[in-house]
Amino acid sequence: MVASTLFWNLFDEYVLWSLFVGLLTFGWLFHHSFWYVSSEGEKYDNPDKIEVGVFPRHNDDMKLEVAWTILPFILIVYLTYISWAPLDAVWTSADGGMHGDECEEGQSSNNFLDSNSGAVVSECYHIIEITGKQWVWSFNCNPNEDAWRGDVLPDRGYELATDICDVGTIAIEGYGMQPLLSLKAGETYLAVMQSEDVTHAPWIQAIGTKEDVLPSQKTTLWLPMNEVGESMILCTEYCGDAHSIMSAGLFVHN
Repeated sequence: MVASTLFWNLFDEYVLWSLFVGLLTFGWLFHHSFWYVSSEGEKYDNPDKIEVGVFPRHNDDMKLEVAWTILPFILIVYLTYISWAPLDAVWTSADGGMHGDECEEGQSSNNFLDSNSGAVVSECYHIIEITGKQWVWSFNCNPNEDAWRGDVLPDRGYELATDICDVGTIAIEGYGMQPLLSLKAGETYLAVMQSEDVTHAPWIQAIGTKEDVLPSQKTTLWLPMNEVGESMILCTEYCGDAHSIMSAGLFVHN
């Protein structure tokens, strides 16, 4: 993920906890399976009074049962809590926060990675629009907040520099000619998205994030671009016959 190390850090921690719980659980299982076994020729004293067709005697340990309930509950609450960090980094409100306010003319986001939180922090952000329709993506680098169509819209009062955001076309093998969105590394973008027909969902492969795009409803997604490269934007919500080829190119440059 080029957007943030938060996702990788979270993945690593989940793997470590999975290994710990797995070793504890299966270690306990194998220990009991081999430890509580009578030797050959030794008479088994049958502490649970196990008999064929008879329910075994109930041996409970209140301390063990409480611990086996409370400890996993604490772990689940903890894992849920740390899972909010990457979610907040991607879907947090556009009102200030880790990406500041909307950039003014000529201002750069100046992205940097916060070593404490692992999140990408920006001085400001640029607004772009993404519109989905059967079966193509359209992009607008210079949207007008008072008008929403996927077409050419009135100016916001200044032209967004083409090195910050530009739109074109690109030939993608297996997909044909597709729209191309060019963004600049080191800049953060707030994608304001909407569908003209059915539900779509752009999957931004470069940063591994996606969000549903709904008819007549705006949704937003943070796109902090940190690394130069080429990738694709695909639709991950079934939207009709040509869903599988609904794509676009994404080029992040210096």
